Amino acid sequence: MNFTRILTLGLLSCFVLSVDARGQSNVDPVALERLLSAAESKQSNALLVHQHGKPVSEKFFKSSDKRIYLFSVTKAFTGLAVGLAWDRGLIPNIEAPVSDYYPEAAKDPLMARVRIRHLLQHTSGITTTQGSGDIYPQRDFVRFALESPVVTPPGEVYAYNNRAINLLSGIVAKVTRKSMEEFLAEQLFQPLGIRSYRFGRDKAGNTWGMDGLELKASDLIKVGDLLASRGRWNGQQIISERWLDLAMQGNLIRLHRSAPTGLGLFSLDVDGGVSIDAGTLDSLSRVGLDERLAARLRPFAGREFPKASELGSALHEVFQPTELEAIAAAGGRAMIPLYRKSKGRRLVYHDGDLGNYLIVVPEAGLCVVRTIDERRGRGKPNAFEEIYGLTHQLLPASK
Repeated sequence: MNFTRILTLGLLSCFVLSVDARGQSNVDPVALERLLSAAESKQSNALLVHQHGKPVSEKFFKSSDKRIYLFSVTKAFTGLAVGLAWDRGLIPNIEAPVSDYYPEAAKDPLMARVRIRHLLQHTSGITTTQGSGDIYPQRDFVRFALESPVVTPPGEVYAYNNRAINLLSGIVAKVTRKSMEEFLAEQLFQPLGIRSYRFGRDKAGNTWGMDGLELKASDLIKVGDLLASRGRWNGQQIISERWLDLAMQGNLIRLHRSAPTGLGLFSLDVDGGVSIDAGTLDSLSRVGLDERLAARLRPFAGREFPKASELGSALHEVFQPTELEAIAAAGGRAMIPLYRKSKGRRLVYHDGDLGNYLIVVPEAGLCVVRTIDERRGRGKPNAFEEIYGLTHQLLPASK
């Protein structure tokens, strides 16, 4: 496999790999230059681009490759921790109720209905406030979430929830008999060669699930490469493709909106199409989906929608939130995606405060990481929301 190094932005000391039909980079050098220039203008610490596990561009803007506080990008790692636990048979499926791990949760009728899927998709209904100011003073973040009231029916309302996701740290600790930090260090960081990291911990010893992780950009991109390669690293399957198929799929309640939540990740459909397989409906029926719901869902089988949001809008016209939740629960019990990307590409990502980004285009094997520290980001217009569009422009139009 021959490839040519194309020097771009001499002052930025970056390079691009030329296109190769056998899996080399097809990143547009002009689009890359625009991305790098914008990243520099927004006071980024680092902007890294990899494709198929290889560097396309790695630039640090008057900054060393130091650990950066990633804020909510941490939630992607919480999702990976749950996936790794499921891969090892420690969690039966994402419909496992919180009360299986905290029996006291069964005392409240609504809390008894909260499932692992709800915590990952921000649909638990557990009360929350904007930000995390009410969480940091708590001695035990997990207990704080567990003792918070459930104010909407689980699975039926989306509300981004820093409080609820901390419950997953407690569940991972219970099933692995290790803190979530220890489990991720052993099962994820060590195989990827990540040695410099720091997690937040509350006074009770729980690893924070909502934020708190510090990583170097050069290590965060490794995790992006893992996601872009469907869970493989140096020939080893670190996390299963099956989990990632679920994690990278938006939830039905929010599917009609841009960037719905998967399992610790967001998914932004940019082009192509999505569809529901007929076999998926058969699988849902086998795990107990009500026959009347299955019959109403069947006309969707094999029908291609230009974007996931259009499928979501069509589903919302036919089904009530309680019914969409019943369909999602059946998919969770079967651990299967409810729809699939039939063609085109997605941006799968998680972002964090100040403008820290982990972005993956799984269909193209592409990963983009941008980091920014407090000094450059706090109180300044450097959040860099345009990174999504600029990332999409790196690749040629899909056919």
